[in-house]
Amino acid sequence: MTAQQRPAAHTPLGTQVRRASGLDHNPLCRPVDRARSRTALALPLVLALLIAVGAVVAVLAFRVETHAEQGTARHRHAVVATTVGPAVTDDLRTGGSPAHAPARWAYPVGPGSGTVQVAVGTPVGSAVAIHLDDSGVPAPGARTTAAALSDAGVLGVGTATGLVSLALVGYMVHRRTLDRRAERSWEPDWERVEPLWSQRR
Repeated sequence: MTAQQRPAAHTPLGTQVRRASGLDHNPLCRPVDRARSRTALALPLVLALLIAVGAVVAVLAFRVETHAEQGTARHRHAVVATTVGPAVTDDLRTGGSPAHAPARWAYPVGPGSGTVQVAVGTPVGSAVAIHLDDSGVPAPGARTTAAALSDAGVLGVGTATGLVSLALVGYMVHRRTLDRRAERSWEPDWERVEPLWSQRR
């Protein structure tokens, strides 16, 4: 073996564990090699932890949003309104855009009227399901559990993806730093170890 030779690129897992724990007594195993082994073994654990963090974020977000929507639902009341005028498209450039129409409805606080969202082309006299707030004013209904679950999932996946990406970048930077350190120290380390390895005095 000469000073130009290098250790195998892919070290077995058992060797990595012994090296990282300091139990590898091979004289060719340098501190930088142990640092590389510790980094390689820590990466899967860190990634698993970050994925778990993303899952926790998703669960917490779902609970918060569900609680908020439950509060909203207590102040929303479903009624049926009747359109009393033609539907007017919000955006004339796009026929598929939402439309609004004047409508009337009955509510415990008294009859009401206003503008409600309808499908394009809804004829006069159509029944439209709407939500009113406690004062009888049209308001958005509470979001569904499926919508809250979808948003929480997106947030959790986004959080995990961002953290994992940062961890991988940090790992590559750290690994490259260790590789450069190993390259710089290879010659002096070999000069120190070669007599022991070859039994030369």
